[in-house]
Amino acid sequence: MDDVSANRAQQAALYGAPLGEVIGHCAGVLGLRQQEVAALLGLSAPMVSQLMSARRIKIANPVAAERLRTMVELVAQVDDGLLDADEVMARMHQPAAPLTSTTRTSARAAQTSDEVQALFRATASAADYLQAAQRLDDDFPGIATLLRIYGTERADRAQEHTLRLQRG
Repeated sequence: MDDVSANRAQQAALYGAPLGEVIGHCAGVLGLRQQEVAALLGLSAPMVSQLMSARRIKIANPVAAERLRTMVELVAQVDDGLLDADEVMARMHQPAAPLTSTTRTSARAAQTSDEVQALFRATASAADYLQAAQRLDDDFPGIATLLRIYGTERADRAQEHTLRLQRG
């Protein structure tokens, strides 16, 4: 597997799909050029290009990552017919909320869970984790849960789990 293919696989593990697909879909639904998407996310156009072409794997800026998450959620509502593109654009043009300690904690949980999940997925397949979790259910249910969440679940579920653990 070449570097770009490996990077796309890691992006899919982190974001549910390669960022070229995620950002491309959002841009298409909203009728935006790549440069306009970059401005909405608070990233440079070259950075968005590198992310979309999988020359970079993840968005390191937690505010930009949160804005992408918001954009993806709003575009999903457009896809479902609940919002129109103009409403999404109005919401996306609202100033970003400052990074509070809660936002920083959420961003840290997202980064931590993304890294853990990437390690899990680089190590074994989802089927392997499900089989291992099933074997551990009776004696080690907590470990079985970790195997299921980080080895097989979507990135947002892993992030929620990490956040719950970090909050105690």
